[in-house]
Amino acid sequence: MALPKLNTPTYNLNIPSNGKEINYRPYLVREEKILMIAMESDDMIQVENALLEIIKSCVTGIDVNELTRFDSEYVFSKLRAKSVGETAKVAIKCEDCSHSNEVVVNIDSVSVTDIPSTKIELSDNTGIIMKFPSMKDYKEIQKLKADNNIDALFNVIISSIESIYQGEDLFHASSHTRTELNDFVDSLNSAQFKLIQNFITNMPQAYININFKCEECGHEHDTELKGMANFFG
Repeated sequence: MALPKLNTPTYNLNIPSNGKEINYRPYLVREEKILMIAMESDDMIQVENALLEIIKSCVTGIDVNELTRFDSEYVFSKLRAKSVGETAKVAIKCEDCSHSNEVVVNIDSVSVTDIPSTKIELSDNTGIIMKFPSMKDYKEIQKLKADNNIDALFNVIISSIESIYQGEDLFHASSHTRTELNDFVDSLNSAQFKLIQNFITNMPQAYININFKCEECGHEHDTELKGMANFFG
């Protein structure tokens, strides 16, 4: 006789970047093992790869490599809340005395900072429609950052151009070579390039509101905890 199988509940949520509704289930022991092994490595790239693998196993209707970084942080936080529990203990240093406080945070309360318009006007009739970098793009950027930040910045800018418009004409990036796109970016003036750079460097982030009093000096904190690495201590 075969061993019994437990029913796993399913839930739904909306992807922050595009509002698309997806279905997901809590992750199971087999997936939690993947995360535990990755966290033991203290290698954030390995941890992020593990998170994406878990999302891929538990979520239907999406390509995990096309998720933005803030999408993946948001989705995994929701997964974690349904799988392990809505709260987690994290160590947070007091901004006044630097004492490390153990703070309980509500993982299920995760939100995403304001999502900006992807349309950037460069002149009266010319502009760019951007897209948020996917996790696949982000991993490539991380590889480049170790060697040359300028190369990494240009790489993510080129990868994040969805289209360029001039008047009524629309030029889809997918219809043009990387060299053509690179030449277009090189032709911008400093002010125009700064607009694009600001879009890239001020990406939305997943965050959790936290309020606590430092147990050492009594300083009251009301702040936002940002970044997947910080959510789980």
